Amino acid sequence: MREQWKKLDWADLSFLLALTVIGLGIRMILRTVTTMDWEMYWDPWIRILREQGFGALATDFYDYAPPFVYILWVISRLPVNPMTAYKAICIFMDFVAAVVMAGIVWEATGSRIKSVCSYGVMLVVPTIWANSALWAQCDIIFMTFVLLCVYELLREKPGKAMLFYGIAFAFKLQTLFIFPFLVILWVNKKIKLQHFLWIPVMYILGILPAFLAGRPLMELINIYAAQGAQDVWSLSIKWPNIYQIIGNQFFLLEYAEAGTLLILGILMCVMYWMAQRKYRITGEFLVELALFFAILSPYFLPHMHERYGCLADVLAIVYGFMRVDRFYVPILQILLSFNSYMAYLSHLGADEPPIYYGVWAFLELGLLVIVGLDLYRYFADKENQLRARNARTLDM
Repeated sequence: MREQWKKLDWADLSFLLALTVIGLGIRMILRTVTTMDWEMYWDPWIRILREQGFGALATDFYDYAPPFVYILWVISRLPVNPMTAYKAICIFMDFVAAVVMAGIVWEATGSRIKSVCSYGVMLVVPTIWANSALWAQCDIIFMTFVLLCVYELLREKPGKAMLFYGIAFAFKLQTLFIFPFLVILWVNKKIKLQHFLWIPVMYILGILPAFLAGRPLMELINIYAAQGAQDVWSLSIKWPNIYQIIGNQFFLLEYAEAGTLLILGILMCVMYWMAQRKYRITGEFLVELALFFAILSPYFLPHMHERYGCLADVLAIVYGFMRVDRFYVPILQILLSFNSYMAYLSHLGADEPPIYYGVWAFLELGLLVIVGLDLYRYFADKENQLRARNARTLDM
């Protein structure tokens, strides 16, 4: 990435500086907003850590992955306003993610202009700054490591890519939304089986300090399972997926269990179909595949929150720069995602947002079909198949 930045001229640097100032300005305006999540979770957790110290990690006051709580512990030690410190970390990660985004677009398209523009887009996209600076959520942390994973895959460094993916998983379970994409790359021998060991290794390293502090090992291992068992009062918690179409308050237990099996079945069918074909792996294909699974998984999984489309948001930005004819995909994806954000942040409660969730759910289904058809056309392209056969002949 360092070599790429050396190719920027003064106009590029001026544009980057201007967008940096604008992105920072937006976040500075929002930094003092206090949300319900801060008042109910992060602030009380920080107070517990301040009063009881690191030993508090032995208790079960937190239900997030321990690496996130370590960040809160560090904040509790600082002589600054906790919310200011917390949001500062998340905002800093926004800018790191924007730099990585620029690197991905440069690797995928070879275009300096598109790369520079993607940096700016990443900083002004509403679901990014609303998540960190406004909402005080930490999704940008795991998303940054997922983006680093994609970047290293584009550079054909699978070991390093899986290290970053393992770190992302240690922070957030939602990293698994795109796990099938990695399985497809393994089938195509772009990732080695041993590279997947980074996932449990990083998870174990992530829970180790909390274990040493005294929390039972099985509680730490099952912390993601415990998270999934909490928000079972609705099949869709303000996320526009299939349950917003069929009804998210009926047959809660039955649909939740059936929906989980349904998405597993769909994923297995899709992965089996893809595994039976031989094709070349390009940067465009890699990003399309990751985006496809980032939309597909939360569309059928039950109990999805309004923020669970954030991974699809950032991957859609890359997709839009790679496929200019699909410029509307990231726009619509971010619009429907932001609509869900605002339904929560504006405290609408049980009231419907200005645009009904079911409308956005049909729109999300349309985006899933569009990306899916692009993948199908890629598989059907004789040139891709021919090049794959030639590559296998050369390998032999």
